[in-house]
Amino acid sequence: MLNVIFILLGVVLLFNFIKVLSESKSPLKRAVTSMLTGIAALAAASLIAGFFGAQIMVNLYTVFIALVLGIPGVVLIVVKMFFI
Repeated sequence: MLNVIFILLGVVLLFNFIKVLSESKSPLKRAVTSMLTGIAALAAASLIAGFFGAQIMVNLYTVFIALVLGIPGVVLIVVKMFFI
């Protein structure tokens, strides 16, 4: 049940991201900036989680989530890690 909630939340975030990109003047620049901040947030979360005894696996799935959703995607990964 919790997985379904996280999937639906991810889909809502993705549609919101697409809406914001379509309304901006420079959608490509905004998309690249969001992707870079998502990857940086994933790296930071992976390093910080190690201090708390947790581990965020950096694999194709988590990198894809960070690239597509940016920082909200990384927050979603961290929340899922602590609840599941």
